[in-house]
Amino acid sequence: MKSKDELWRRWVAKAYDGISFGMINALHLRGAAGFCSLEEMEAYIEQLEAVPIDEFYRIPEEAGSADIPEFGHRFLDSPRPYDCEENNQVSLEYWPGPDGWNSPVMFLLHGVMSVSDVGYKLWAKKLNALGWGAIFFHLPYHYGRRPKNAMSGEMALTSNIIRTTEGIRQAVIEMRWINQALRERGVPAIGIWATSYGGWIGSLLAVLENDVRMVMLLEPIVDVDIAIWESPATRTLRRQLRHRGITRDLLRRLVPVACPTHHQPKLDSDKILLAAGQYDEIAPTRTIRALQQHWRGSHYMELPQGHVGYQLMPQSLKWARNRWPELFTESQR
Repeated sequence: MKSKDELWRRWVAKAYDGISFGMINALHLRGAAGFCSLEEMEAYIEQLEAVPIDEFYRIPEEAGSADIPEFGHRFLDSPRPYDCEENNQVSLEYWPGPDGWNSPVMFLLHGVMSVSDVGYKLWAKKLNALGWGAIFFHLPYHYGRRPKNAMSGEMALTSNIIRTTEGIRQAVIEMRWINQALRERGVPAIGIWATSYGGWIGSLLAVLENDVRMVMLLEPIVDVDIAIWESPATRTLRRQLRHRGITRDLLRRLVPVACPTHHQPKLDSDKILLAAGQYDEIAPTRTIRALQQHWRGSHYMELPQGHVGYQLMPQSLKWARNRWPELFTESQR
């Protein structure tokens, strides 16, 4: 029998998530991202099915080197532009570590439709105190990349699955490009601390980059099939897909390039933490546990919250400091 405290926590989680889900479904009705037809979707998938993941997320040769700021906010032309002028720019905020370019750097990756960077700035300062630099990366269609007449993140995850996939591709390529520039500057390693939509992107970076030192993925969207076809936040999205004849089986053919579940990380799995919300219906615990079992040796933690919650950030850092104290040593401060 569930305790009163557990029932209360579950009710609060469902209430917070329910409000967020309702807003997302309502925004999807606007169709700000446009729509793709069944024919366009089939042609796109057919074109990608034989493409290896390394090639899909390859940095274009003509990209050159990213000009990362010494400190603060900067816009850079994206090495992988797509179809929206405002979004075709890398937007990032950088707080260097105590040893400048000789400090490891943590990528902070936000969730879908994130609208405030206040909390991330506080976490960046905390990381600085622990010996790390921090980069708050504005993911496609969010913050400084928000298209006109759209809310932050409104166009990131919609029934225009081509745009959604290309947004993920764009973000991963941009982060690989930034990481390449960090290596050229002498940065010894990177970390990834990512939530939800950011966790989806961060998990793919862990599969592709060989100098990642640690990864903390909080409620990552790692099974996109379930996120699209079963989540209460994507009811409108599903109706729009079915109206155009786009089926679940068709979209499953995108999984090999869009999801980490078909691949292994390049870092030691012992340096990966996968964190779940017990009542989360967007990134259900079963999907995160499945990834943890696939990435053998990685770690799993679960807290009593829904997808919207504030426990996982502080608790994941506390857990990481206890588990990997060598990454947060006095010599780095």
